[in-house]
Amino acid sequence: MGVALREVKPLPGFRLELVFKNGSRAIVNMERRIKTIRFSWLSSENTFATARAEGDKVVWIHGNRSFGVYCGELLDAMLLD
Repeated sequence: MGVALREVKPLPGFRLELVFKNGSRAIVNMERRIKTIRFSWLSSENTFATARAEGDKVVWIHGNRSFGVYCGELLDAMLLD
């Protein structure tokens, strides 16, 4: 069972505020990750700003494509910073 997101707020500097259904919040800095192959197409501020919560995933839209990452993966990555 995944982590239930209520809302995702894109912030300046390629950061995301994750708001969980239980009221907890976390800020994930994605600045270094957008320089990797997996996340490189999020390097556009316009694309990054499309982030939204979809169940236990954060989803971005770019044209007719979407890209999703499970919240647990983002939280794990946050611990490595």
